[in-house]
Amino acid sequence: MRWMQFLTPVKSIDAEQARKVLTEEPELQIVDVRQPGEYEQGHIAGARLMPIGQLGDMMSELDGSKPTLVYCAIGGRSRVAAQMLAGKGFEKILNLSGGFKAWNGWTGFGEYELGLHLFTESMTLEQTLAVAYDMESALREFYENMAETVADPQAGKVFALLAAVELKHQQAVAQRMAGEDVQKATQKTAKDTPAAVPEGGISTEDHMHRMGVDLENPREIVDFAMAVEAQAMDLYSRAARQAQGEVREFLEQMAEDEKKHLQHLGNLMDRLQEVV
Repeated sequence: MRWMQFLTPVKSIDAEQARKVLTEEPELQIVDVRQPGEYEQGHIAGARLMPIGQLGDMMSELDGSKPTLVYCAIGGRSRVAAQMLAGKGFEKILNLSGGFKAWNGWTGFGEYELGLHLFTESMTLEQTLAVAYDMESALREFYENMAETVADPQAGKVFALLAAVELKHQQAVAQRMAGEDVQKATQKTAKDTPAAVPEGGISTEDHMHRMGVDLENPREIVDFAMAVEAQAMDLYSRAARQAQGEVREFLEQMAEDEKKHLQHLGNLMDRLQEVV
């Protein structure tokens, strides 16, 4: 059994369709899941600011029976936010493909879908740890590689910072298990678990391609990282709801950790906005 079957479908629309919905749906709720600094620099009229890292605590302010349009900068964070709202029973959720950038005329983005399929119901704690560890490791390696290859020095620094964060994620996962179990859980080689599959269950290449990320733009790099962390938070949360015992406790703690990581990245995004 795959976790994908527990997902609630979410519809994505383009900017032209979104403008049409705005004129036809007088009760439409518009939710901006970016950071305050991004919101202040420009947003869709009437949008309510609910940063992705705080959405779980703020969604009670919304009416689940009313249509809701969710957007972010380029579509990654909002796609996960829309899935989170749908999972909580919101009846009509629309995600703005390409985000606020598309709203302003950008068209360089592709379809963005979740790939939550890595956890199965029968997994033991050790097996769950192995999947989590591999996802953290894959993203860390990707960030380290990008830090060495991008031309922009500031972008390189952001990638290096994100790599350091992922290393801490790995260490946190390892500390949840006895040393003996960690060794068993992490013996899988790169060919057993593709290094291109990071947190959230979708390949890094697909993330970058679908979101149209500019690898020389520090803000877009952080935006990408926030989308990945948000996917991971939602992944762990959904998996936890179907698990039991110590596996459930582990997954719940991982979801809470990802929420904290999202908040840290949000603070970084705010700082980057200040220097624009």
